[in-house]
Parts: sequence; C-alpha cells; structure tokens
Amino acid sequence: MKLNELKEIEVDCDCKTTVTGIFAAGDITNAPEKQIIVAAGEGAKAALSAYRYLIES
Repeated sequence: MKLNELKEIEVDCDCKTTVTGIFAAGDITNAPEKQIIVAAGEGAKAALSAYRYLIES
C-alpha cells in the first residue's frame, strides 16, 4: 500500500488504495480535510466502492 510523506494511505476518488480490493477512508488517508463529517462521507464512499468491487468480481 502506498503511503505519502505524512504516512497517510493514498487513495483515489473512489477510496481505492494501490492494493486491489483494499479501500480506506477517514483521517488515515490523504483526504485533504480532517473533519468527522468528511471522514463519514469518505467511509460511505469506501463502503459503496467495496460493494461494487465485490459484485463485479
């Protein structure tokens, strides 16, 4: 899994990491804002992305 210089997990706009099938959300990622409402939204995106990944696999 790729980390940035702040040791945050790098994710794309669908919360995908560089490891296939692994998703991340919240303050541990490189999302620019570290606020609870942003983390909750990112969690929802990650869950939906993981669901799509499982359905399509």
